[in-house]
Amino acid sequence: MKERIVILADRKLGPVTSKMGNSAIRFASEKIVAVIDSTKAGKTVNDVLGFGGNIPIHASLEETLIYEPNALLIGISPPGGTLPPEWYSWIIEALQNKLNIISGLHEHLSDIAEFRILAEKYKVKIKDLRKYDGRDILAKGLAKNFRSKIVLTVGTHGNSGKMTSTILMVKALQEMRRSAEWFATGQIGIFLQKRGVPLDAIKGDFISGVLEHSLAKIDGNYEFLFVEGQGSLFHLAYSPVSLGIMHGCLPDAMILCHRPDVGINDYGVDTNNLRKAIEINNTIASIAKPSKITGIALNTYNLSEDRARQLIEDTTKSTGLPTTDPVRFGAGVLVDSLLNHFKSK
Repeated sequence: MKERIVILADRKLGPVTSKMGNSAIRFASEKIVAVIDSTKAGKTVNDVLGFGGNIPIHASLEETLIYEPNALLIGISPPGGTLPPEWYSWIIEALQNKLNIISGLHEHLSDIAEFRILAEKYKVKIKDLRKYDGRDILAKGLAKNFRSKIVLTVGTHGNSGKMTSTILMVKALQEMRRSAEWFATGQIGIFLQKRGVPLDAIKGDFISGVLEHSLAKIDGNYEFLFVEGQGSLFHLAYSPVSLGIMHGCLPDAMILCHRPDVGINDYGVDTNNLRKAIEINNTIASIAKPSKITGIALNTYNLSEDRARQLIEDTTKSTGLPTTDPVRFGAGVLVDSLLNHFKSK
């Protein structure tokens, strides 16, 4: 059955605050029939986000039933990953209307007794994208000998566009008839790819090993195998997963993703110090296998086009690396930087 999804983003729909829903709208818009946000009802997602076309926004779930949805997607990825208490009634109403629930939260909705009982009663499913049922595996360094060229997106901040840049670079390579694919490491990517591993739901000791083991199964099937990065080495809360991914895939090359509007993060780290970010990522990634950042993807969603172009030019000059905003201007510059890197190896 074709998915017809309503996104729940009540009072949260925005460029930064509804990350899960935004990615679904950007990359799976054909599945999205409506969005719920009582503060923006009557608008379209394009009015609010600047993309997504005429997908309507409604104030209630009842209003969206005219589109005959069969699933409700939790549209946020909040710090800590718990369901807002005021959203419990939305989930109950959705289950009572026989909608499957898709959630990327750390809190597993299928473990909540009231939700589970309703899902069984109405014969619908609760899909927790961050639920990991695999086995714990320690890293062995297998990635040192991978045949595919491994590319990892790294960031200066947790929400900097790593998944989006990954997808756009893979699409650009595929359009060039090059063999390329990407591996999802977070809940949004798993929703889009229908496969992957939620690495931030795995015990710290096993993050690298589980990723390494997963990639080994598909190594060699593609010339370029991109790994979706998570978090940032400069974010004290999310850095363990970032490091685990880096050690698990041992990338041959990296693309640095940066949001210039963050500045000093919550831990007093200057995320705009790109030269330092390049140096640290290059050093850590090269512990067991040579690696380097070949290009920079800027997330300029809140800047004018003229300001974005100027910032791209300034970043290229200051870092010496090819730079672009892949959403606004395409991923060609970044792909060229990778191809040039591998040509010289």
